[in-house]
Amino acid sequence: MQNFAIQVLKEQELDILIELIKEFALHEIMQDEIKCNKENLYHSIFKTKVAKAFLLKENNKTIGYMIYFYTFSSFLGANGIYLEDIYLKKEYRNKGYGKQVFKFLADICQKENLQRLEWLCLNDNKEGIKFYENLSSIHLNQWRIYRLNKDQLNKLSNND
Repeated sequence: MQNFAIQVLKEQELDILIELIKEFALHEIMQDEIKCNKENLYHSIFKTKVAKAFLLKENNKTIGYMIYFYTFSSFLGANGIYLEDIYLKKEYRNKGYGKQVFKFLADICQKENLQRLEWLCLNDNKEGIKFYENLSSIHLNQWRIYRLNKDQLNKLSNND
């Protein structure tokens, strides 16, 4: 394995993160979903610190990123981590780096006594599904994901 590193995102690297997020969205054929900008990312990662972002590097070259935030389970009465994004450029996949990211997150969970690590995977992401199954992760097929976007939230909030 090459010299792989997971490094905390620095403020001056926000433009790099935005480009990687756009690349990830293109990979997932979700580029129309991109609404993030430098100000929003700065606010969430550096000001309010609701999310933690990392750049993934091989020999000091940025090859991907990872973002997570903390969750809470009332059933467990404990916190966990939600992995919002994990992205490696295509040419850097299948080198063991994804597993290193999950080991990094597992170590955080162990150190901070967190009880869960959760994430989503698109149904058509066969490569990702195979990788996650090889980690012995549990597919929670009994759950549905629902979302209210900004327009729907505004409508609901302003509706008496």
